[in-house]
Amino acid sequence: MVLKIAICDDEEIFLEELLYQMSVELRKTDTKFHVTTYMNGVELLSDNEKEIFDLVVLDIEMPHLNGIEVAEQIRQRNPYVCIIFITNREDLVFQSLRYRPFRFIRKSKVYEELPEAIDGIIQKLNSENQYYTLSFNNSPIQLRISDIMYIESIKHDIYFNCQEQKYRVKSNLSKLEKEFGIHGFIRVHSGFLVNYRYIYSIDKTKVILNNKEMVPLSRHRLETVKQKLQLYARGMQG
Repeated sequence: MVLKIAICDDEEIFLEELLYQMSVELRKTDTKFHVTTYMNGVELLSDNEKEIFDLVVLDIEMPHLNGIEVAEQIRQRNPYVCIIFITNREDLVFQSLRYRPFRFIRKSKVYEELPEAIDGIIQKLNSENQYYTLSFNNSPIQLRISDIMYIESIKHDIYFNCQEQKYRVKSNLSKLEKEFGIHGFIRVHSGFLVNYRYIYSIDKTKVILNNKEMVPLSRHRLETVKQKLQLYARGMQG
């Protein structure tokens, strides 16, 4: 497999340096790859009509079409693409979450944060098929962890909520929090663990998922949830 990558940044010197650093890190993993660079989102979107990229690295702050606007259109065509946003504005993390970025790298820390992001991409490709085994209707079921949107506790039952189906089991949410924390699940409420990849946005009282479903958010957990979202987006958690 050849990893197809697009990098888009309107600063030519930074773009060349980023291409070089990514190439160095990818060669360390013995991964075959092909990188195309762009200095504006319009050209990238034009090629995106003909090419399916595995990874797109986007500067958020670009003229005409910014990185978030470009990501929105890319995600519509390819819901499985990995997106890495690059910027110095950490406040844009939350605005970018609805496009499910794989990582959020600060330009001022690109040398420190890029190697982990590349390792994370390779690990993701190698572990796309990680499964969790549970007992459902007295039979073992294997759920792909990336397909689980959130886990809900109701009385003494646990529900694994996937996009197509819901599974009820007997378990403990605190125990599952420890198991699934490494996979990007965040405790947003006493009764809910949410896979951060499905979070579209958050406000003071709820988490809105990509399918527009809403999950309650405890007020006292709000700041912790925000912090974890930033950490996951930068690949520093789990």
